[in-house]
Order: sequence, then structure tokens, then C-alpha cells
Amino acid sequence: MPVSIAHVLRTYGVHGGERQLARLFAAEDGVNYQNTFYSLYDNPDCTAYFARIPQLRQRMVFPFRAPVFPSLRSEMLVLLALLPILQLRMLWLLATGGHRICVVHGVQAAAACWPAAWLLRGMKFVYVHRGTKSEAGSHPIFKLLYRPFDAVAGVSVATADSLTSLVRRGEVVTLENGIDWQAFVAAAERCERTPAAGGVRLISSARLLKHKAQAFLLDEFARVLQQRPSAELIIAGDGPEHQNLINQAAKLGINEKVRFIGHVPDITCRLVDSDIFVHASEIEGMSNAVLEAMTLGLPSVVVDAPGVTECHREGETGFIVERRPGAMVDPLLKLIDDINLRRKLGAAARLRVEREYSTEANAARYHALFRRLLADS
Repeated sequence: MPVSIAHVLRTYGVHGGERQLARLFAAEDGVNYQNTFYSLYDNPDCTAYFARIPQLRQRMVFPFRAPVFPSLRSEMLVLLALLPILQLRMLWLLATGGHRICVVHGVQAAAACWPAAWLLRGMKFVYVHRGTKSEAGSHPIFKLLYRPFDAVAGVSVATADSLTSLVRRGEVVTLENGIDWQAFVAAAERCERTPAAGGVRLISSARLLKHKAQAFLLDEFARVLQQRPSAELIIAGDGPEHQNLINQAAKLGINEKVRFIGHVPDITCRLVDSDIFVHASEIEGMSNAVLEAMTLGLPSVVVDAPGVTECHREGETGFIVERRPGAMVDPLLKLIDDINLRRKLGAAARLRVEREYSTEANAARYHALFRRLLADS
């Protein structure tokens, strides 16, 4: 009989974390492990997305259609209001679900599963953090939140390091993200490339949030255009900063060279249709967008940040720059002017993903943790 594993997440639509979990679920053959996905709230887009995985079971914890709230404060207020209901529901669902291990993804799911982690001692509980702890996220209250979990993990080395002071004995596991690079490459073969009109096309893919720092990218791109006016920039993603970024591009006088294309369910062909990937997020767990661009052989210029930098090798798979005005300009000019350099860095980036960040490697890390937890039962 396969070991029954519960996974719990507060979903936000189909974005990086949801896609990452879907890859993990799809990699399972159902022989050794049977996954059940618990969504805290009603999310039809995610339900449909995960329904494509035949061996995955889905459950909804509470029938509340929760939107993406404009601020973390609003999100937390709603969570606090619903928390007693969520905790009772999770306790009942897990107590009757026949699971051996419960993997909780993110702080909201951790809060919902907290009583169950204390009371259901016949199960093993794992907390997985997908971001990198900020100063606010390092408050001592999180020591209490994580205390009942049998294992605490980060999705990158940077994430794991940021958790160590909050965990008993500082023991944190690293479960680095993975990507189904074979599927990405196969999908890319069906894409048709449209050359940029007389220049090189840059692309950024991320939700439009302040900490994703697309505003920094616009400032840097404006500097690049002063020397390479034929370049163009694609910004893929949606979010509360959308209009602010449009206004900024107009103020910089570059709005005709920047295209905001909104959320793209499948970014593959957009990446294939581009020459250079750019990323300036201030903090990540481990960026799926960065891994996707590397998989498709795009050279990158990324701003040094936890959860981003470790994916790349400076000067080998891309360029890593400081977060200061003008820092992206020189490496971007080098890549714009040298197609052979773009190909060299892009090929090395793809090889690094194949070796270090495959879905198979990600699943193997989870399985090793599961075996250790079950051996301790």
C-alpha cells in the first residue's frame, strides 16, 4: 500500500508555488506515495489545474472564495477571523484521512494545521517555507508556530538559512525546488519565434508586487535604451502594481518600448520568443521564473537576492549584479551585442537546471525526508 501524504496550501491562483507543487504531484507514480491536496479556500482555477493530475486527490477545507488581498494585513485579518473554523476542519480532515505524513506549505496553512500537529501524534508533520524570512517574519512568535512540526524545510538554501534561528535546535531541511525541464523543452519545440523588430527582446516574469521590483527594472531598461534604442522589454504578470508600473514607464518615456502582457498561464512561448531574462526581485524562496528561463536556455541578468542568486553561477549561466542604479546596464549591453555569449550562457544555464533542479531531484529530496520521518515512527 502506498503511504498517504497530505499537502496543505493557501492557493493564490496558478502561480509559482502552485505550479511547483503540481510538478511534484505529477512526478509521483502512486506506487510508493499517494498525495492528497488540501486547499484552504475555494479556488476554481487551482482545482481545474490540479485536476489534470490523475493520481492526485483534492479536498477543500472551507468553501470561501478568497481573493488575492491587496495587502498582507488584509490577508492576515481574514485568516484570523476564519482560523478557528480552519483549525477544526483540518483537525477533522487529517484525523479521518488515513494520512501518515502532512506537508504544510506556508504560514497560513501552518496556522490552520497547528492544533492537528500538536494532537495527532500518530502522524508526522512537515512545514515547508516558500519565501525567505524577512525581519517581520523572524518574530519570536514563529518559534511557537513551528514548534509542533517534526521537520521544517526551506525551498532553497537561502530560505533554509533564514529559518534556522526559529526552529528547535536549528535543524532545517533544504527541499530545493525542481522543474520538469523535459516538458518545458518539449513544449518549447511547438513555439514559433517572432524576432524583435530590429533589436533584442528582454523579458521579466513575476507577479506585479513591490518586492518583485519591476520598478527597478524599468529604471534600468530606460538606461539601456539610451545606448541601445532598438531593445524592447516584455513584462509578464499581474498584480496590484500594474497601473503604477504603466505610469512609471510613461514618465520615463519608454512606454512604447515596454509591453505589459498580464498573467500568462503558459509562459513557455513568451520565453522562447525572447533573448534575455531579467529579474530584480528583492526576495524569493527559489524563483520558478528564474528556473524556467534557465531551462529554455535564456541568459539572465539578475539582481543579487536570497533565493535567486544561488540558482546561477556568475559569468557562467548569467550575470548577478548589485541592487544599485545602473548595475544591470553593462551586462545587458554585453548580452545585447553578443549573440554567441547569449548562447553560451543560456546553454550552461539549461545544463545546470538539468543537473541540479529537475523535478526528479526535487521528488527525491521529499522522498528521502519521508523515509527518515517514517523510520522514526
